Amino acid sequence: MKKLIWICLFLLVFTFSAGAQDAEWQTVFFDDFDDNSFAWPLGHDIQDVMSVDRMIKDSSYVWSITTPDPTFSWMGVTEEYPADANRYRFSTEVRLPDFDPLACGGLLLDNRGNSAYGYVVCNDKTYSLIEFSAAGVKTLIPYSPIKDYDSFSASSIAAEINNGWVDLYFNGVSLDTYNIGFSEGGFGLIAMPESTSTTEISFGNLAFEATNAIQETTFDADAVDPNASENAARLVKMLNMKQRISSTAGTFTTLPDRELSLAMMGYSSKEPLGIAAKSLLLQSDITWASGYERPDYSGSGCGFYIRELNADSYIEIFAAMDGGIHVNAFRNGAKIPLIDLKYGNWNIEGGGRLAVAADNQKITILWNDSILGTITDATWIGYGNAGYLIHSGTNGDFGTRCTYSNGEGYIFSEE
Repeated sequence: MKKLIWICLFLLVFTFSAGAQDAEWQTVFFDDFDDNSFAWPLGHDIQDVMSVDRMIKDSSYVWSITTPDPTFSWMGVTEEYPADANRYRFSTEVRLPDFDPLACGGLLLDNRGNSAYGYVVCNDKTYSLIEFSAAGVKTLIPYSPIKDYDSFSASSIAAEINNGWVDLYFNGVSLDTYNIGFSEGGFGLIAMPESTSTTEISFGNLAFEATNAIQETTFDADAVDPNASENAARLVKMLNMKQRISSTAGTFTTLPDRELSLAMMGYSSKEPLGIAAKSLLLQSDITWASGYERPDYSGSGCGFYIRELNADSYIEIFAAMDGGIHVNAFRNGAKIPLIDLKYGNWNIEGGGRLAVAADNQKITILWNDSILGTITDATWIGYGNAGYLIHSGTNGDFGTRCTYSNGEGYIFSEE
Protein backbone atom coordinates (compact mmCIF):
# COMPACT_ATOMS: atom_id res chain seq x y z
CA MET A 1 0.00 0.00 0.00
CA LYS A 2 1.45 3.34 -0.99
CA LYS A 3 1.60 5.73 1.94
CA LEU A 4 1.94 9.51 1.86
CA ILE A 5 2.79 12.22 4.34
CA TRP A 6 2.22 15.89 3.45
CA ILE A 7 5.64 17.48 3.65
CA CYS A 8 6.75 20.14 1.21
CA LEU A 9 5.59 22.76 -1.23
CA PHE A 10 7.47 25.02 -3.61
CA LEU A 11 5.88 27.65 -5.83
CA LEU A 12 7.23 29.45 -8.87
CA VAL A 13 5.23 32.28 -10.38
CA PHE A 14 5.49 33.03 -14.10
CA THR A 15 3.03 35.31 -15.86
CA PHE A 16 2.39 35.18 -19.59
CA SER A 17 -0.23 37.03 -21.59
CA ALA A 18 -2.13 34.87 -24.07
CA GLY A 19 -3.43 36.09 -27.38
CA ALA A 20 -6.39 34.97 -29.42
CA GLN A 21 -7.06 31.24 -29.55
CA ASP A 22 -7.78 29.24 -32.66
CA ALA A 23 -8.91 25.65 -33.09
CA GLU A 24 -5.38 24.29 -32.46
CA TRP A 25 -3.60 23.81 -29.16
CA GLN A 26 -1.73 26.98 -28.21
CA THR A 27 1.38 26.72 -26.07
CA VAL A 28 1.03 28.88 -22.98
CA PHE A 29 4.10 27.55 -21.15
CA PHE A 30 6.92 25.22 -22.18
CA ASP A 31 10.28 24.30 -20.68
CA ASP A 32 12.55 21.66 -22.19
CA PHE A 33 15.08 22.07 -19.35
CA ASP A 34 17.96 22.68 -21.75
CA ASP A 35 18.99 25.39 -19.31
CA ASN A 36 17.49 27.05 -16.26
CA SER A 37 15.90 30.04 -18.00
CA PHE A 38 12.86 29.77 -15.71
CA ALA A 39 15.01 29.83 -12.57
CA TRP A 40 13.89 26.53 -11.08
CA PRO A 41 15.33 25.94 -7.59
CA LEU A 42 18.67 24.10 -7.76
CA GLY A 43 21.07 22.67 -5.23
CA HIS A 44 20.53 21.16 -1.81
CA ASP A 45 17.38 21.74 0.22
CA ILE A 46 16.04 20.28 3.45
CA GLN A 47 12.33 20.26 4.24
CA ASP A 48 11.47 18.79 7.63
CA VAL A 49 12.91 15.24 7.44
CA MET A 50 13.37 15.20 3.66
CA SER A 51 16.59 16.04 1.82
CA VAL A 52 16.37 17.08 -1.86
CA ASP A 53 19.12 17.85 -4.37
CA ARG A 54 18.00 19.37 -7.69
CA MET A 55 19.97 19.99 -10.88
CA ILE A 56 19.47 20.63 -14.59
CA LYS A 57 21.25 17.84 -16.45
CA ASP A 58 20.96 16.39 -19.97
CA SER A 59 17.78 18.36 -20.74
CA SER A 60 16.13 17.09 -17.57
CA TYR A 61 15.21 18.53 -14.20
CA VAL A 62 16.68 15.93 -11.83
CA TRP A 63 15.55 15.49 -8.22
CA SER A 64 17.50 13.27 -5.83
CA ILE A 65 15.46 12.69 -2.67
CA THR A 66 16.34 11.03 0.62
CA THR A 67 13.62 10.66 3.25
CA PRO A 68 13.01 8.38 6.26
CA ASP A 69 9.30 8.07 5.36
CA PRO A 70 7.31 7.80 2.12
CA THR A 71 6.39 11.35 1.19
CA PHE A 72 6.17 13.75 -1.72
CA SER A 73 7.67 16.97 -3.02
CA TRP A 74 6.27 19.29 -5.65
CA MET A 75 7.17 22.33 -7.70
CA GLY A 76 4.32 24.61 -8.75
CA VAL A 77 3.88 27.10 -11.59
CA THR A 78 1.22 29.82 -11.68
CA GLU A 79 -0.03 30.83 -15.13
CA GLU A 80 -2.52 33.22 -16.62
CA TYR A 81 -5.22 31.14 -18.28
CA PRO A 82 -6.32 32.27 -21.78
CA ALA A 83 -9.68 33.99 -21.39
CA ASP A 84 -11.43 32.30 -24.33
CA ALA A 85 -10.04 28.78 -23.92
CA ASN A 86 -12.30 25.94 -22.78
CA ARG A 87 -9.84 23.03 -22.67
CA TYR A 88 -6.39 22.76 -21.11
CA ARG A 89 -3.63 20.20 -21.47
CA PHE A 90 -0.68 19.69 -19.14
CA SER A 91 2.12 17.28 -20.03
CA THR A 92 5.60 16.22 -19.05
CA GLU A 93 8.05 13.35 -19.33
CA VAL A 94 9.01 11.54 -16.15
CA ARG A 95 11.90 9.12 -15.66
CA LEU A 96 11.76 6.87 -12.61
CA PRO A 97 14.25 4.31 -11.29
CA ASP A 98 14.20 1.19 -13.47
CA PHE A 99 12.79 -1.10 -10.80
CA ASP A 100 14.13 -0.16 -7.37
CA PRO A 101 13.61 1.82 -5.23
CA LEU A 102 9.85 2.13 -5.63
CA ALA A 103 8.88 5.64 -6.72
CA CYS A 104 6.15 7.66 -8.42
CA GLY A 105 6.22 10.98 -10.23
CA GLY A 106 4.08 13.12 -12.46
CA LEU A 107 1.97 16.24 -12.82
CA LEU A 108 0.67 18.63 -10.18
CA LEU A 109 -2.78 19.95 -11.18
CA ASP A 110 -5.13 22.72 -10.02
CA ASN A 111 -2.84 23.86 -7.22
CA ARG A 112 -4.71 26.41 -5.08
CA GLY A 113 -2.16 26.67 -2.30
CA ASN A 114 -4.05 24.65 0.30
CA SER A 115 -5.16 21.91 -2.09
CA ALA A 116 -4.06 20.28 -5.33
CA TYR A 117 -4.24 17.10 -7.38
CA GLY A 118 -1.46 14.80 -8.50
CA TYR A 119 -1.48 12.52 -11.53
CA VAL A 120 1.37 10.10 -11.00
CA VAL A 121 2.86 7.03 -12.65
CA CYS A 122 4.95 4.57 -10.66
CA ASN A 123 7.75 2.17 -11.49
CA ASP A 124 5.65 -0.75 -10.29
CA LYS A 125 3.75 -0.07 -13.55
CA THR A 126 0.73 1.66 -12.02
CA TYR A 127 -0.89 5.09 -12.12
CA SER A 128 -3.13 7.05 -9.76
CA LEU A 129 -4.92 10.37 -9.22
CA ILE A 130 -4.47 11.82 -5.73
CA GLU A 131 -6.03 14.78 -3.94
CA PHE A 132 -3.99 16.81 -1.43
CA SER A 133 -5.83 19.11 0.99
CA ALA A 134 -5.79 20.35 4.56
CA ALA A 135 -7.85 17.28 5.44
CA GLY A 136 -5.04 14.99 4.26
CA VAL A 137 -4.24 12.84 1.23
CA LYS A 138 -7.02 11.05 -0.64
CA THR A 139 -6.61 8.54 -3.47
CA LEU A 140 -9.28 9.36 -6.06
CA ILE A 141 -8.31 6.78 -8.68
CA PRO A 142 -6.79 3.65 -7.10
CA TYR A 143 -3.32 2.59 -8.21
CA SER A 144 -4.11 0.73 -11.42
CA PRO A 145 -1.89 -1.21 -13.86
CA ILE A 146 -0.34 0.39 -16.96
CA LYS A 147 -0.16 -2.19 -19.73
CA ASP A 148 2.69 -0.69 -21.79
CA TYR A 149 4.95 0.79 -19.10
CA ASP A 150 8.64 0.66 -20.11
CA SER A 151 10.93 0.40 -17.09
CA PHE A 152 13.97 1.60 -19.07
CA SER A 153 12.55 4.75 -20.67
CA ALA A 154 10.96 8.05 -19.70
CA SER A 155 7.17 8.06 -19.74
CA SER A 156 5.18 10.76 -21.50
CA ILE A 157 2.10 11.69 -19.47
CA ALA A 158 -0.64 14.26 -20.03
CA ALA A 159 -3.73 15.52 -18.27
CA GLU A 160 -6.42 17.14 -20.41
CA ILE A 161 -9.12 19.16 -18.65
CA ASN A 162 -12.54 19.88 -20.11
CA ASN A 163 -15.61 21.08 -18.15
CA GLY A 164 -14.05 20.05 -14.84
CA TRP A 165 -13.14 16.54 -15.99
CA VAL A 166 -9.48 15.57 -16.13
CA ASP A 167 -8.63 12.89 -18.72
CA LEU A 168 -5.38 11.05 -18.03
CA TYR A 169 -3.06 9.90 -20.82
CA PHE A 170 0.06 7.72 -20.84
CA ASN A 171 2.28 7.75 -23.94
CA GLY A 172 -0.67 9.13 -25.88
CA VAL A 173 -3.13 6.43 -24.77
CA SER A 174 -6.18 7.26 -22.66
CA LEU A 175 -6.03 5.72 -19.17
CA ASP A 176 -8.80 7.17 -17.05
CA THR A 177 -10.90 10.19 -16.14
CA TYR A 178 -12.18 12.00 -13.04
CA ASN A 179 -14.30 15.06 -12.31
CA ILE A 180 -12.13 17.38 -10.19
CA GLY A 181 -14.23 20.52 -10.73
CA PHE A 182 -11.21 22.35 -12.13
CA SER A 183 -10.73 25.95 -10.87
CA GLU A 184 -7.76 27.18 -12.97
CA GLY A 185 -5.18 26.63 -10.25
CA GLY A 186 -1.45 26.28 -10.77
CA PHE A 187 0.34 23.27 -12.23
CA GLY A 188 3.77 21.70 -11.98
CA LEU A 189 5.70 18.57 -11.05
CA ILE A 190 5.39 16.09 -8.21
CA ALA A 191 7.81 13.41 -6.98
CA MET A 192 6.84 10.63 -4.56
CA PRO A 193 9.64 8.39 -3.28
CA GLU A 194 8.20 5.28 -1.65
CA SER A 195 11.47 4.14 -0.04
CA THR A 196 14.02 5.34 2.46
CA SER A 197 16.73 4.81 -0.16
CA THR A 198 17.98 7.84 -2.09
CA THR A 199 15.69 8.11 -5.10
CA GLU A 200 16.36 9.95 -8.36
CA ILE A 201 13.38 11.21 -10.37
CA SER A 202 13.78 13.42 -13.43
CA PHE A 203 11.41 15.44 -15.59
CA GLY A 204 11.50 16.80 -19.12
CA ASN A 205 9.41 18.88 -21.53
CA LEU A 206 6.90 20.42 -19.14
CA ALA A 207 4.08 22.03 -21.14
CA PHE A 208 0.77 23.86 -20.64
CA GLU A 209 -1.47 24.21 -23.70
CA ALA A 210 -4.96 25.60 -24.24
CA THR A 211 -7.60 25.59 -26.96
CA ASN A 212 -11.17 26.63 -27.62
CA ALA A 213 -11.80 23.70 -29.98
CA ILE A 214 -14.70 21.39 -29.29
CA GLN A 215 -13.53 18.02 -28.02
CA GLU A 216 -14.17 15.23 -30.51
CA THR A 217 -15.74 12.58 -28.34
CA THR A 218 -18.95 10.62 -28.00
CA PHE A 219 -19.16 11.66 -24.36
CA ASP A 220 -21.98 14.03 -23.54
CA ALA A 221 -21.86 15.23 -19.93
CA ASP A 222 -25.50 16.30 -20.16
CA ALA A 223 -26.52 12.74 -21.12
CA VAL A 224 -25.31 11.29 -17.82
CA ASP A 225 -28.11 10.99 -15.29
CA PRO A 226 -27.66 14.03 -12.98
CA ASN A 227 -28.58 11.79 -10.04
CA ALA A 228 -25.56 9.54 -10.72
CA SER A 229 -22.99 9.36 -7.93
CA GLU A 230 -19.52 10.78 -8.51
CA ASN A 231 -18.09 7.28 -8.82
CA ALA A 232 -20.76 6.06 -11.23
CA ALA A 233 -20.38 9.16 -13.43
CA ARG A 234 -16.59 8.63 -13.57
CA LEU A 235 -16.93 4.98 -14.54
CA VAL A 236 -19.47 5.80 -17.24
CA LYS A 237 -17.22 8.44 -18.79
CA MET A 238 -14.08 6.29 -18.47
CA LEU A 239 -15.78 3.29 -20.09
CA ASN A 240 -17.04 5.51 -22.90
CA MET A 241 -13.56 6.98 -23.46
CA LYS A 242 -12.13 3.47 -23.69
CA GLN A 243 -14.92 2.45 -26.09
CA ARG A 244 -16.31 -0.19 -23.74
CA ILE A 245 -19.74 1.45 -23.93
CA SER A 246 -21.24 3.31 -26.87
CA SER A 247 -23.37 5.86 -25.00
CA THR A 248 -23.42 7.55 -21.60
CA ALA A 249 -27.16 8.22 -21.50
CA GLY A 250 -29.04 6.25 -18.90
CA THR A 251 -30.75 6.06 -15.53
CA PHE A 252 -28.95 5.77 -12.20
CA THR A 253 -30.25 3.72 -9.30
CA THR A 254 -28.96 2.49 -5.97
CA LEU A 255 -28.90 -1.20 -5.11
CA PRO A 256 -30.06 -2.66 -1.78
CA ASP A 257 -27.60 -3.99 0.78
CA ARG A 258 -27.88 -7.75 1.15
CA GLU A 259 -26.36 -10.67 3.05
CA LEU A 260 -26.73 -14.06 1.39
CA SER A 261 -25.55 -17.49 2.50
CA LEU A 262 -25.73 -20.93 0.90
CA ALA A 263 -24.50 -24.27 2.30
CA MET A 264 -24.96 -26.50 -0.75
CA MET A 265 -21.64 -27.39 -2.35
CA GLY A 266 -21.71 -27.06 -6.11
CA TYR A 267 -24.89 -24.97 -6.16
CA SER A 268 -25.62 -21.29 -6.72
CA SER A 269 -28.47 -18.98 -5.81
CA LYS A 270 -29.81 -15.72 -7.25
CA GLU A 271 -31.27 -12.65 -5.56
CA PRO A 272 -33.26 -10.52 -8.06
CA LEU A 273 -32.75 -6.74 -8.05
CA GLY A 274 -35.88 -5.87 -9.99
CA ILE A 275 -33.77 -4.69 -12.94
CA ALA A 276 -34.18 -5.85 -16.51
CA ALA A 277 -31.89 -4.57 -19.28
CA LYS A 278 -29.50 -5.54 -22.04
CA SER A 279 -26.96 -2.75 -21.42
CA LEU A 280 -26.19 -1.75 -17.83
CA LEU A 281 -23.54 -1.11 -15.18
CA LEU A 282 -23.74 -2.88 -11.81
CA GLN A 283 -21.25 -2.35 -9.00
CA SER A 284 -21.11 -3.17 -5.30
CA ASP A 285 -18.72 -3.60 -2.41
CA ILE A 286 -18.72 -7.31 -1.66
CA THR A 287 -17.24 -9.43 1.10
CA TRP A 288 -17.22 -13.19 1.45
CA ALA A 289 -16.50 -15.87 4.03
CA SER A 290 -16.47 -19.66 4.09
CA GLY A 291 -17.89 -21.85 6.85
CA TYR A 292 -15.22 -24.45 6.08
CA GLU A 293 -11.47 -23.86 5.92
CA ARG A 294 -10.95 -25.91 2.74
CA PRO A 295 -13.88 -25.19 0.42
CA ASP A 296 -13.95 -25.59 -3.34
CA TYR A 297 -12.15 -22.28 -3.88
CA SER A 298 -13.12 -21.79 -7.52
CA GLY A 299 -16.73 -22.73 -6.74
CA SER A 300 -17.13 -20.35 -3.81
CA GLY A 301 -17.84 -16.70 -4.47
CA CYS A 302 -20.08 -13.66 -4.86
CA GLY A 303 -21.15 -11.52 -7.79
CA PHE A 304 -23.90 -10.69 -10.25
CA TYR A 305 -26.03 -12.29 -12.90
CA ILE A 306 -27.28 -10.34 -15.92
CA ARG A 307 -29.36 -10.90 -19.06
CA GLU A 308 -31.40 -13.69 -17.49
CA LEU A 309 -33.95 -14.96 -20.01
CA ASN A 310 -35.04 -17.81 -17.72
CA ALA A 311 -33.62 -19.96 -14.94
CA ASP A 312 -31.34 -21.79 -17.38
CA SER A 313 -30.16 -18.91 -19.63
CA TYR A 314 -28.15 -16.03 -18.21
CA ILE A 315 -24.62 -14.66 -17.71
CA GLU A 316 -22.84 -14.80 -14.33
CA ILE A 317 -19.91 -12.76 -13.07
CA PHE A 318 -18.49 -13.66 -9.67
CA ALA A 319 -15.35 -13.15 -7.60
CA ALA A 320 -14.26 -16.54 -6.26
CA MET A 321 -12.10 -17.53 -3.33
CA ASP A 322 -9.42 -18.82 -5.73
CA GLY A 323 -8.37 -15.22 -6.54
CA GLY A 324 -10.21 -15.13 -9.85
CA ILE A 325 -13.27 -13.48 -11.35
CA HIS A 326 -15.16 -15.99 -13.48
CA VAL A 327 -17.58 -15.09 -16.25
CA ASN A 328 -19.80 -17.84 -17.62
CA ALA A 329 -22.83 -17.93 -19.87
CA PHE A 330 -25.61 -20.49 -19.58
CA ARG A 331 -27.84 -21.34 -22.50
CA ASN A 332 -30.65 -23.78 -21.75
CA GLY A 333 -28.57 -25.07 -18.84
CA ALA A 334 -25.37 -25.62 -20.82
CA LYS A 335 -22.39 -23.78 -19.31
CA ILE A 336 -20.17 -21.77 -21.66
CA PRO A 337 -17.02 -20.29 -20.00
CA LEU A 338 -16.38 -16.79 -21.36
CA ILE A 339 -13.35 -15.46 -19.46
CA ASP A 340 -11.39 -15.96 -16.22
CA LEU A 341 -9.61 -12.94 -14.73
CA LYS A 342 -7.22 -12.60 -11.80
CA TYR A 343 -7.97 -10.12 -8.99
CA GLY A 344 -5.54 -11.44 -6.33
CA ASN A 345 -4.63 -14.51 -4.29
CA TRP A 346 -6.87 -17.24 -2.90
CA ASN A 347 -8.59 -16.44 0.39
CA ILE A 348 -11.60 -17.73 2.31
CA GLU A 349 -12.32 -14.27 3.74
CA GLY A 350 -11.95 -11.21 1.56
CA GLY A 351 -13.65 -8.64 -0.56
CA GLY A 352 -13.45 -5.71 -2.92
CA ARG A 353 -15.59 -3.65 -5.29
CA LEU A 354 -16.88 -5.65 -8.22
CA ALA A 355 -18.41 -4.00 -11.29
CA VAL A 356 -19.72 -5.26 -14.60
CA ALA A 357 -20.60 -3.05 -17.58
CA ALA A 358 -22.56 -4.70 -20.39
CA ASP A 359 -23.13 -2.84 -23.64
CA ASN A 360 -24.56 -4.93 -26.46
CA GLN A 361 -21.82 -7.45 -27.39
CA LYS A 362 -19.22 -6.02 -24.95
CA ILE A 363 -19.01 -7.01 -21.29
CA THR A 364 -16.33 -5.31 -19.17
CA ILE A 365 -15.26 -6.48 -15.70
CA LEU A 366 -13.80 -4.07 -13.12
CA TRP A 367 -12.27 -4.77 -9.72
CA ASN A 368 -11.75 -1.89 -7.28
CA ASP A 369 -12.61 0.57 -10.09
CA SER A 370 -9.94 -0.78 -12.46
CA ILE A 371 -10.70 -2.63 -15.70
CA LEU A 372 -9.55 -6.26 -15.61
CA GLY A 373 -10.84 -7.38 -18.99
CA THR A 374 -13.50 -7.09 -21.70
CA ILE A 375 -15.44 -9.71 -23.63
CA THR A 376 -16.15 -8.40 -27.12
CA ASP A 377 -18.40 -11.07 -28.65
CA ALA A 378 -21.22 -11.73 -26.16
CA THR A 379 -23.81 -11.41 -28.92
CA TRP A 380 -26.19 -14.31 -28.45
CA ILE A 381 -27.95 -13.26 -25.27
CA GLY A 382 -29.70 -9.91 -24.88
CA TYR A 383 -32.34 -8.30 -22.71
CA GLY A 384 -32.96 -9.95 -19.35
CA ASN A 385 -33.10 -9.72 -15.57
CA ALA A 386 -30.20 -8.89 -13.25
CA GLY A 387 -29.36 -9.51 -9.60
CA TYR A 388 -26.92 -10.72 -6.97
CA LEU A 389 -25.38 -14.21 -7.20
CA ILE A 390 -23.79 -16.55 -4.65
CA HIS A 391 -21.83 -19.76 -5.31
CA SER A 392 -21.38 -22.27 -2.49
CA GLY A 393 -18.22 -24.36 -2.29
CA THR A 394 -19.00 -26.20 0.96
CA ASN A 395 -21.78 -27.78 3.00
CA GLY A 396 -20.04 -26.88 6.26
CA ASP A 397 -21.68 -24.59 8.82
CA PHE A 398 -23.17 -21.55 7.00
CA GLY A 399 -21.52 -22.59 3.73
CA THR A 400 -20.55 -19.52 1.71
CA ARG A 401 -21.60 -16.07 2.89
CA CYS A 402 -21.74 -12.93 0.70
CA THR A 403 -22.49 -9.37 1.75
CA TYR A 404 -23.30 -6.58 -0.70
CA SER A 405 -23.18 -2.88 0.21
CA ASN A 406 -22.94 0.55 -1.45
CA GLY A 407 -24.35 -0.97 -4.62
CA GLU A 408 -25.17 1.12 -7.68
CA GLY A 409 -26.76 0.47 -11.03
CA TYR A 410 -26.80 2.46 -14.26
CA ILE A 411 -29.24 1.34 -16.95
CA PHE A 412 -28.07 2.56 -20.34
CA SER A 413 -30.71 4.01 -22.64
CA GLU A 414 -31.55 1.77 -25.55
CA GLU A 415 -31.39 3.45 -28.97
